[in-house]
Order: sequence, then structure tokens, then C-alpha cells
Amino acid sequence: MPNAIEPWRIGLVSVALATCLIARGAPRSIGRSAQANGHRLARTETGTIRVWGSPADASLIERIESGFRRTHGAVYFANAFHGPESTFASVNLGVADIAFMARELRVPLETMAFEWEHHYAPFEIDVANAGLGRSSGPDGREANLAFLVNERNPLSCITLMQADDAFAADHRRGGVDADRWGNLTSSVAWKNRPIHVYGPPIETFAAVYLRSAVLDGSRKWNPHYREMAGDWNAVLAAVARDPDAIAFAPPLPRSRGVKALRLADARGAPCIALDAQSVTSGAYPMLRKVDVALDRRPGTAIDSKVAQFLRYLLSPHAQRIIAGGGFYLPLGARDLRLQLRRLE
Repeated sequence: MPNAIEPWRIGLVSVALATCLIARGAPRSIGRSAQANGHRLARTETGTIRVWGSPADASLIERIESGFRRTHGAVYFANAFHGPESTFASVNLGVADIAFMARELRVPLETMAFEWEHHYAPFEIDVANAGLGRSSGPDGREANLAFLVNERNPLSCITLMQADDAFAADHRRGGVDADRWGNLTSSVAWKNRPIHVYGPPIETFAAVYLRSAVLDGSRKWNPHYREMAGDWNAVLAAVARDPDAIAFAPPLPRSRGVKALRLADARGAPCIALDAQSVTSGAYPMLRKVDVALDRRPGTAIDSKVAQFLRYLLSPHAQRIIAGGGFYLPLGARDLRLQLRRLE
């Protein structure tokens, strides 16, 4: 049975990694020599916003910052792009104002050290939806996930409880072990065929997300879960080879021999396909969000220049920049209203 890594070990490693990176040198400064390019500047905010993120998102972050500076020319940015493991630790250590996570915070893997130090939870704002299938791997850019089966499998839709039945060992959603396809499909021909469960290693970001979203936080995986090292193509190739396979992964373009199942919240609920419309509308039951995180003590206001930048991230202009990057999808109108209210 797969073994989980102790949360405190990852938290300490992340903080230690960030500390080493801080000592390596100054972050990249954006905007000191930038001009407004003819746009009217807002002089109400001044100072520097420190942003940490992943190198994979550096170009996107800098384009967003340039858009913000067109109307906030007296605000500058000091960026540090080291990698996903150190990004949130920078907020805990007080060397960043904003951590562009490009994924969910892993709770409690990454939040434990922060809460021990500050005695409250980090403040998170969703700034985008995860994208569709342009992730290089389960620890790469965040992508929305689907449950996938071999193309010969007659199953077309699965509920969250049925997914828990297949992937978990303790079934916190109230289901039972699903070890035969007869537990998931009415096909007589498939009734007694075994279910073979695949996925990425259980310590990856994607697997930690699935534990939270589908397994109700359980760490008890199906003892026959097969961990596939490497990128998502390794998972998809395993499903394509095995007619009895089921896995979770982004449905990557041009993947042969597999099909993505539609997903339902519960028995009798609509079966929803994973696509741009179901993500942006919020209809897909297993959505992943792209977050930024910061240190905001409950009941206190966010620094005014940081708050202005966060509001800009939720503006139509910034959402178009995010969508134009090709890796993430914009938030829907309902999500934007909700996140803006959280900034008040």
C-alpha cells in the first residue's frame, strides 16, 4: 500500500529551501525603467510588491504586472522565480507579499509551519481556473483532472462516490470497495472483470488534490493503486495498454486508447464533461483553482498597493492576460464576485 510522507517534513523542507534561495541573491525587479506607454498613471499607490512564483509562470506574472503598472506607475515589483516548493514558504518567512501558487495550497503539508508561526491560516484568493491538459506532469502547472478508462470500457460517467469506491480504502463518502467493473457499470460482459487503479505517485500535487476533493481527506489509498512515475503520458499509456484500467489525469490532446469519463456529484446528478465551458461556469464537480497566497491577519486590511494589485488580477483585463497565456482558464462571473468580496 502506498505510504504518505509526514506533513511536517515537507513543511520544514519547503521553508529550508526558501531560506537557501533568499541567500542566493536579489530578486528580479520589474518596472524601475518601464514607461506608461501612453496610459494615464495612477499616483495614489507607491512602493514595491514582492512576488514569488515558479519559473514556468514567470512570463505570465510579468505580463500581468506590466498591465497593472499602466495605471499604477509608481508601484514596482521585485520578483523571485525559484519553484513551487519554495513559493509559499516565502510568505511564511516574510520575504514575499504575494505567493503566486499556480495551484492549491497543500493542507496541512504547506500550511502547518505558517499556522504554527502566526496562529492563523494563510489568506488565499483564487485568480484563475486550472487549465485543460497542457500540464507536463502531476507536479507541473496545475491542470484540471478527469477520470479516464480504456477506450474499450463501456463506462461513460462516474460519480464522486464511485471514484472514492475505486481509489480509497476506507470510503469516507459512505461507499464500498469497488474491485470489479460490475460495481461501476451495468454491462454484463464486464461484471466480473477486475478494476486496475492507476495514478501518479501519491505525494504529488495532483494526488494530494484528489485526496482532498474525492477521498474526503483520506490518506488510505486502494492497496492495489499503481503509482506511475514520470509525466502524465506515463499514466495515460498505462490506461491505453490495460483494458481494465482507471486513472486520474488531465485528458491530454492526441492521447490514444483512452477516454475521459463525465463526472457527477452524486447518483442522479447530471454527468458533466470536462471542457472550458464546464470549468469557467463552475459546473464541473472537480475543479482546481490557481491561487495566490499572502499573510493577512484576520480582521485586518490588506496593504493598499497589494489590495489594488489583487483587484487588478480579478479584472477583465488581467483575466484576458491569464487566458491568453494558454495554460489557465479565466474565472467565471460568480467566482470573480466571490473573490472580490473576500478582499473587502
